[in-house]
Amino acid sequence: MSVCGTRRASRRPKALLGEAAVMDRAATVESHRRRGLGSFVLRTLADQAVAQGAGTGVLGATDPGRALYGTLGWKKHSTLAECIYRP
Repeated sequence: MSVCGTRRASRRPKALLGEAAVMDRAATVESHRRRGLGSFVLRTLADQAVAQGAGTGVLGATDPGRALYGTLGWKKHSTLAECIYRP
């Protein structure tokens, strides 16, 4: 997590699965948006993943997130379907 003062400003979960880095539920707190924090966090995660052997990055994006990811070089591969399973 990124910390601004004593409050968490963003989440940055990442997992490596073989050669794929999966970014999941990345978020920046509303009061910290539009300051470059999201770009910094995602670039840092991608750089770390490549250093650890990742050759592919995978993430699901909201519409606002998709705009940010596009500026960082991420390309849309397919539309993600939202599915819920409740036994």
